[in-house]
Amino acid sequence: MPVVGLQSSYQNISSYGEVSYLPEIIVTVDFSKVIGVNNLSTGFQISYGSGDFMRNSQMRQLAEDANFKLVRFTDWLASQWIPSMMPCTRFNEQTKTGTYNWTNVDNVVGKIFQIGAEPLVCLGGVGGVTSFPPGMAINSTTNLPNPESYAVYCTDWVKHFKEVGLPVRYYEVVNEPWVYFGWEPVNFTRLNNYMSLFNACAGSMRQQNPNLFISFDFVGRKPVLDYWLANGGADVDSINFHKYGDYVAGRKSDEDLFATAENEYFGQWPLGYSVSQARQVWFNARGKLLPIICSESNFNSAWQSGTDPRIQQMAGAVWTALVLRMGVLSGVNYNVYFELASSANYGKTTETGGAGFGMVNSDNNQPWYPYYVHCMLGNSLGVGDSLIEAVSSSDDIRTLAWIHNRTLNIFLICKVDQPRILQLRGLESKLNFFKIDKTFPWETPSIQTGVVNSTEPCDINGYTVALLQTPAPP
Repeated sequence: MPVVGLQSSYQNISSYGEVSYLPEIIVTVDFSKVIGVNNLSTGFQISYGSGDFMRNSQMRQLAEDANFKLVRFTDWLASQWIPSMMPCTRFNEQTKTGTYNWTNVDNVVGKIFQIGAEPLVCLGGVGGVTSFPPGMAINSTTNLPNPESYAVYCTDWVKHFKEVGLPVRYYEVVNEPWVYFGWEPVNFTRLNNYMSLFNACAGSMRQQNPNLFISFDFVGRKPVLDYWLANGGADVDSINFHKYGDYVAGRKSDEDLFATAENEYFGQWPLGYSVSQARQVWFNARGKLLPIICSESNFNSAWQSGTDPRIQQMAGAVWTALVLRMGVLSGVNYNVYFELASSANYGKTTETGGAGFGMVNSDNNQPWYPYYVHCMLGNSLGVGDSLIEAVSSSDDIRTLAWIHNRTLNIFLICKVDQPRILQLRGLESKLNFFKIDKTFPWETPSIQTGVVNSTEPCDINGYTVALLQTPAPP
């Protein structure tokens, strides 16, 4: 894990008053109880603020250092900072053939593999971003491309990667198709139109490569999933969803957003199924237990007037840590953070003054606090690791424990912006720690390291995300 700051295991507690007056929280770790197995790996999206991923080796090194395993991009991705990811320069409806230039796509996909990750390619967009290959006709009845035409285009991606030897496996067909067929209520005529498009694309793509993971990011919504299973929807290969705290910047309090981090999608609201329930419904109907992929996630999705300034601050880091913890406990396989990088200077020109959606400042290639959360977990948590029972005596601190490469890891998240005293139970040893809190300004954050004795109380300085490590007992 990259270390850019060093602090002792104790902050000066005298400014908080006497220790005895501070709330004490006990975290108990029980090595005798294995509560599950981890499936989660982390990922990020390359989007408008992340163009330097292709050009900047330092940006790619940061991504590799955090051990991300999945990188999502869309074929309609293009901006003044990012070369176009649309390889089809012209589609001929009469011949059902396209003219292609794969240079930019091969460049980004090759660099994704170089950092030890895999790409997730999202093809097409509707609503706010309507994007299909130039020259492809849009059906006036459905307002979508003709299924057979779009299937040719999607299959051409699979053919191309097969020809050049790039093992791309993960695809989504149309970004956020709920914008087309509705969230509440669902327009089932339009859902059927989209289903016909998806069926044609998935069937054709699988003829080229039967080992693909093809899905869309709204399959877990109860009305959608129930209709899909009852009306001949093609198989999906994963339960995909998008998880944001809110779509309006600054509307909700930190406390409200932390509650959404733990409850939305991991509980029944707002899909009608939790993502785990959606997976079980699919298994009951078709006999296959699917992976779960959160293919976009961040503190909020607001951008028209600027992003929420808390995204890069400790509140955003706590929200991210809570989502990742719930992902582990809910059996999620990938969580993709939207997005890798953004410009703090550009953010200052917006109404909110937010720094964009990124976890790295593209102005100077320096991480913000959410990056360090990913760095902690990405370098200590592996697929197949045993999850160990860890219980906190207070909702103020969430915890998660696991064993990775014979090392016990204890993940701690303080959800309140007030000091607390932490006492560990169940082990007697010294532990190395990595932590972030408000010790450093969010504009120039740093990860703090040190050693703590498990038998002695230690202070928590408000919002905190920490990882404690010690050799695991036999």
